[in-house]
Order: sequence, then C-alpha cells, then structure tokens
Amino acid sequence: MPFNYRALFCGSKTFCCCLPVRGGVIAMSLLGIVFAGFLTVVIWFEVSTNHDLASSERAAFIVGGVVETLLFLASMIGFTGAVIRKQLYIQVYTYTLHVHFWINLGVAAYLLYVINNFTSTATQVACEETIQNQDTQNQCKGLLNVAKGLYFVVASIVLLVEMYGAIIATRYLNQLQGEKRTARAARLDTERGIILSKTSARPNSMSGMHVRGASETARLYSENDIQEEFNPYNESPDTNTQRVSGGIEMYEAPGVPIEIGYGGGTWTHEEITREEKERGSMEDREIVNRRPVEEELPRYTG
Repeated sequence: MPFNYRALFCGSKTFCCCLPVRGGVIAMSLLGIVFAGFLTVVIWFEVSTNHDLASSERAAFIVGGVVETLLFLASMIGFTGAVIRKQLYIQVYTYTLHVHFWINLGVAAYLLYVINNFTSTATQVACEETIQNQDTQNQCKGLLNVAKGLYFVVASIVLLVEMYGAIIATRYLNQLQGEKRTARAARLDTERGIILSKTSARPNSMSGMHVRGASETARLYSENDIQEEFNPYNESPDTNTQRVSGGIEMYEAPGVPIEIGYGGGTWTHEEITREEKERGSMEDREIVNRRPVEEELPRYTG
C-alpha cells in the first residue's frame, strides 16, 4: 500500500500521541471562543470610538473585526458540535479554521514585511543618526532586533497552534464521517439480510403445496392429445374440470353420496329402517309409562 500523507496527518483518532481528537476539538473551540471573542470586542470598540483613524486603517480594522467575529461564531458552533457529535457543525468549524489559518498566515507575512521595513528605517534614523555613542547605537539596534524576533516567535507559535487545531478538527471530522459510513453500511447489510431471508423463506413455504393445475394439464395434454387436432366442441376428459372465459379452469368437487350422513358414518337403508323401528317402540313404551295414575287406583263405592 503506498504511503499517504493525508492518512498520516488527518487519519488518526488521537493527538499528542494518546489524547482523543474530540477532546482536542472541545479545547480548541473553547480557546477560540475566549481569544476570538476578546479580539472581536477590542477591534469593534476601537472602530466605534477612534475617529482619527485613516480610511485604510479603518478598513483594516473592520476586516479584522469581521474575521474574528466569524471565528468566534464558528468556535461556538464547533464546541456545540463536539459535545453533541454533530458532523455538520464540526464541518463548519473545520472549514472556518482552515480559512482563518490562511488569512492569519497572510496577515503575519504582511506584518513581518512591515516590521522589517520599520526596523530598517528605525535603525537608520533613531539609532545611527540620532545616537552618536557606538555602544548606545548597538543597544538600540539590538532592542529593535529583539522586538522583530519576538514578533516572529509569537506569530509562529500562534500559526502552529492554529494549524494543529485545524488538523485536529479535520481528524475528528474524518472520524465522524467514518463512523457514519460504518453505521450506514451496517444498516444496509441488515436490511439486505432481512430481504434475503424473506426471499429464501418464500419458496420453502410453498414447497409442500401441490399445484393441481400443473399435474392436470400434464395429464390432459399428453403427447397423444397434442398430436390430435384441437376441437373446441369436444368435452374435456376431466369430468371435474370446466373451462370458462379467459382460459381459467374451474374445479368442481365430487358430490357427497346420499348414504353418507353427518358424523362421518355410512348408513344403509336396512340400518335406517331398523333405527326407526327401535325409536318407535321406545316412544310407545314411554307413552305407556306416562299413563295417568288415577286410572290405576281402585274405585270405592259409597
């Protein structure tokens, strides 16, 4: 498998060797809320209160205020997304971090250029032309160089931290996307398994059923019948089959014989006659037994 730099920098699920990227996103978003919120308040306060700014300076402050305001809002969205594990929120926060990093990189490069020009001019005017003592001139030049170096170190640290924060956010975004793809694939596999189980179970449930039409058709239309000329007026050899319109065959069940009575038994005429005679004799005996009692009592004469 070829080496992939994207997988190396953005495919891990941890940062600083062992910490989860979700915790890194939460920490970075909190830092963004604090610092971006502070810079937003300072910049907009300066724009609203300082009326002596030149038009170019005011435009630069307004652009900076807009950028920091967007970063503040994106940091809040990123913090919420990291807490509730929302992919869309993390995606917005990640893209904002990348854009803000490149903007800060351009601003830092421009400020470094301005500081270099300023230190060169200040070294010539303030240190060489104003100060005559050689040791004092060296101290003045050293102070300006220290200020330039301090700015370079601070800007580098800020850019590196922001770049690493963007990498952490990208890792967490890739992790959420991978988890979402895995969950979707598992759901599709489950649905596919259910469909396959239903499809495989359907023929098994019909395997024990006897298809009467197939056997009857195979019997009716044998090879001898196929060789004969078809005559629609001939009756079908199957007495239990009637053909109606549309080619549908209706099957008639054979009639139940008269001798078969209820209960599943078979009765003959002799048995029926014998049963009727026995029932009649039993009724006669019951009538005799139910005669009035007074007919049997003796009569007394006075």
